[in-house]
Amino acid sequence: MTTSSSDNFFTVSATPVSAEIKIKGSKFIGHIFHVVNKSQAESVYDNMRRKYYDATHNCYAYRISADEFRYSDDGEPSGTAGKPIFQVLEGADLIKILIIVTRYFGGTKLGTGGLIRAYGDAAKTVLSQTRIEKKTRYITQNIESAYENLSILLELVSRFKGIIGKTEYTEKIVFSVQIPISLNPDFNRDVDSFSGRGLERIIVDA
Repeated sequence: MTTSSSDNFFTVSATPVSAEIKIKGSKFIGHIFHVVNKSQAESVYDNMRRKYYDATHNCYAYRISADEFRYSDDGEPSGTAGKPIFQVLEGADLIKILIIVTRYFGGTKLGTGGLIRAYGDAAKTVLSQTRIEKKTRYITQNIESAYENLSILLELVSRFKGIIGKTEYTEKIVFSVQIPISLNPDFNRDVDSFSGRGLERIIVDA
């Protein structure tokens, strides 16, 4: 049994990376972060903007999923900064990622085309120095098991390439289980076949 390609996505490592390029006296510093949601992306951006408070611009783009993204020119002419950064993320098909490009103006205006190239190149440069990681999308749910059915549950989790997380031992055992999205319907079907006989799905977090 193999997981579907739709279960997989690509992102960057959890270690932030920065890289700098200079164009006609202006300094562009690209910063890249792994982020899991919009709230984290915007919190990281706010912190970086405070850190680089003296910069001319702090432009950014984040892409949480194909449908959830945002970018900002932060005072640069419309479409010349945030969008080129975003296009780098989209072109690489990366999600759960934030790139900020900090600019210190060097005295020479770059023009619309020059800005688009500069911000895109800054994003590409920092991305090239970052480790790309392949991840699997999971659905998390809690499974309640009688002690005598423990081996059955462990076999099911293994068969469907799942991961067991937090475990609570009381009168029964409650497992937090992660199953790849494409395999989850079949996993649920097999667990439900034991409903009333010592295995129950009790919470689905999705």
